This record gives sequence, C-alpha cells and structure tokens, in this order.
Amino acid sequence: MTSEEYEEKRRRLEADAADAKKTLNRARSVYDGITDELRNLRIDWNEQQRNQATTEQ
Repeated sequence: MTSEEYEEKRRRLEADAADAKKTLNRARSVYDGITDELRNLRIDWNEQQRNQATTEQ
C-alpha cells in the first residue's frame, strides 16, 4: 500500500465514520422522542384512569 492509497482509504473511512455518527445521532434523537411520547402517554393514561376511578366513587 502506498502512502497515497493509505490517505485515500483513511479519508474515505473518516467520511464514512462522520456519516455514521450523524445517522446515529438522528436515530438517537428519534428514539428519545418516541420514548418521551410513550412516557407521556402512560402518564396521561394513568391520570385518566385515576380521575375516572374518583368520579365513579
């Protein structure tokens, strides 16, 4: 492997790593948003059930 081949491959791998990191960060952001929505849904459901139980008594 020549130094030119090394540099070319290194640049390609660094670009691939940067793209993968951006994709990972986007996926993490989407995941965080979904888990927040799930938590809020569960909280809302529990609150609704609690309120319904008190009005039925």
